[in-house]
Amino acid sequence: MFAARQQYVRTMPGRLIGKTVDRDGRTGFVLTLATREQHIRREKATSNICTNQGLCATAATLYMAALGGTGIRQLARLNRDRAEYLKTALAKAGFASVFSAPTFNEFVVRFPKGFESTWNALLEKKIVAGLNLAPYYPELADGWLMCVTEAIDRADMDALVKEVTR
Repeated sequence: MFAARQQYVRTMPGRLIGKTVDRDGRTGFVLTLATREQHIRREKATSNICTNQGLCATAATLYMAALGGTGIRQLARLNRDRAEYLKTALAKAGFASVFSAPTFNEFVVRFPKGFESTWNALLEKKIVAGLNLAPYYPELADGWLMCVTEAIDRADMDALVKEVTR
């Protein structure tokens, strides 16, 4: 989602470009958000921003409405408990958490140097073993961001721990 206070609307960027890497390792750029005026004449524009963020907002609203207030709390508790389960299981397997603060869905764990090859092997098995933080935080070169949501069950987490301890 991209939002701004009304006073900043006219100073928002006209384009937001995302940087990515394709499957062959080549850098690529994609137009992530563009003002509508770039595609049609300003006087004919009916809105300032033309993206699918309305669709994302609608989907998120429907999901939250379906859960209800109690369901959202239960979901939050479930996600926190699952993240703590994985964090504890990885710690028992010898992979320390980087930070000692309480966590919610995400936490950072230390994997040994060269974990990238293990990560790639796991990806071949359709297991995503976190996000390597080295490109974003050089001081966390051995840190991997792990994320657990309601879509990840205990069997998935146990499989991950089993695979990284091989």
